[in-house]
Amino acid sequence: MVESWKEIALQAVLSLGGREIQLEDIYKEVTRHPRMTPYYREPWKPGGQPRYQCWTRRVLTELVREGKLIRVSMGSYSVPT
Repeated sequence: MVESWKEIALQAVLSLGGREIQLEDIYKEVTRHPRMTPYYREPWKPGGQPRYQCWTRRVLTELVREGKLIRVSMGSYSVPT
């Protein structure tokens, strides 16, 4: 079964320790996932950020809304205690 981006992002935070993880570190971890293909590294729009970065931010926001993550500060996330 293919993992969703939401599962991939949550696993990235957990694998990094779950406490005050910086967005840049989450990006690095996500790029190591087998689902990462050249398509996801392409810009979302010309001159824009790669698709995986846009999708990662979107699912992190969803995970915060669901209570599975806490946004500690801009670009920093943690697992609830």
